[in-house]
Amino acid sequence: MEQSRKPNRAREQAEEALLEAPRPHAGARPPRLLANRPFLWLAGTYATDQLGFWAFLLAVIGEAGYRFHASATQLAILFAAFSVVFIPLTVPFGMLVDRWSPKWMLFLSILVMVGAVASAMAARSMPLLYLAFALDGVAAAMMTPARGSLTGLLVEEKDLVRANGMLNAVSMVAVIAGPLIAALLERGAAFDPAVYWFALAATAVGFPLVLVIPDLRPKEAEEQSFLEDLAEGFRVSMGEPQLRSLLVLTGAAWFLATVLVTFEPLFVKHVLHRGLDALGYLWVAHGVGALVGAVVIAGWRRAQGREILLIGVALVIGGAGYLAYVGTTTFDVAMVGSAFFGLGIAWLLTLSQALIQRVAAENLRGRVTGVVGMLQEAAGFVCAVILAVIGGLIIDVRPYLIWSGVGIVLFGVYGLVAARRFRPVAAPAPPAAPAPGNDRTRAPAPSTAGDDA
Repeated sequence: MEQSRKPNRAREQAEEALLEAPRPHAGARPPRLLANRPFLWLAGTYATDQLGFWAFLLAVIGEAGYRFHASATQLAILFAAFSVVFIPLTVPFGMLVDRWSPKWMLFLSILVMVGAVASAMAARSMPLLYLAFALDGVAAAMMTPARGSLTGLLVEEKDLVRANGMLNAVSMVAVIAGPLIAALLERGAAFDPAVYWFALAATAVGFPLVLVIPDLRPKEAEEQSFLEDLAEGFRVSMGEPQLRSLLVLTGAAWFLATVLVTFEPLFVKHVLHRGLDALGYLWVAHGVGALVGAVVIAGWRRAQGREILLIGVALVIGGAGYLAYVGTTTFDVAMVGSAFFGLGIAWLLTLSQALIQRVAAENLRGRVTGVVGMLQEAAGFVCAVILAVIGGLIIDVRPYLIWSGVGIVLFGVYGLVAARRFRPVAAPAPPAAPAPGNDRTRAPAPSTAGDDA
């Protein structure tokens, strides 16, 4: 009798288990990136945004340089228009991301980007192009902290480097496709506004993609004033030695790369003696190198905890490619140099985001990302202002480009030296059981560095 009762009891338990409503694990995330559909939707949104952005950027620079024949000073003002709005807005938008919704901030950034493209389409002179770049700066100030926060919410900590590598890989596909399509539409030195329509269509595709991303939000932080929020973002960014080294490296890289971004149309036009389509092909080469770099770093599982070291390597490789690009008058050599420069930039972007997401608490990532973005963009703005002031005195842009490439290599060496103060961080072991209270906030990882980075 007892034996016949045991199978019945087992069947009853099985039936109860089948009928019982599943209880989702608090804060659980899919274990594999390719199985993480919300993250894939985020990657798709980022890809369409970048596809539209790079086509838009080439169109604006091409129209300024080849249709309006902009001077070095006007090109510097054009890039300063982006920075002058990005710098003061990125930290407040980062605070809003931490307190509101990264998803809807991302949605609004796409809306503003559509306005930027529309402004450029209406341009009959440089002032409307300045406005278009300023609106693009607003969109970037919204998108940067929103994407960084969403990535940290959708992906496990151990996969952050790979996740950011994947995001940069899809971005670099856009860097290849956007300028390539724009270059084919431009065909030589003539400017064709059809590229703006392509940029507008690519940007608009992001609207339905962002809508299917879950509306995950950071754990609510204690209510503080704007100045207290701002001070906290700076305190975390400047107080953590690895983030402090990151600020130095990215700020220097952005300052020096702004020289190329500003003078590149003049370099292609007057040194390489090529048309606007050649500028597009050089960007395609940059994108190919960046795609290779993003794929390599995304598949490198041991990159976590070595971000500063690898950023130093990236700047040395990227700076060498930069020098090969601007130190030649041969188009093929310039293409190869542009590719290596793109590889270095991809590593820099991927590892910067991964480092922020690793060491900053969940409800501080938006502010820290905003602070880092603001300071690096401020460096680019200072460079653009300097170039605008001295632009009328510049006869040959090559010496300025070469010295900026040397500077990138030297700061890469600084990164290699600074990395010696940080020990690699082992990947955390999976928890045996979910933590009580559904507290998903992660405190910043303790640093093993000294006081100075």
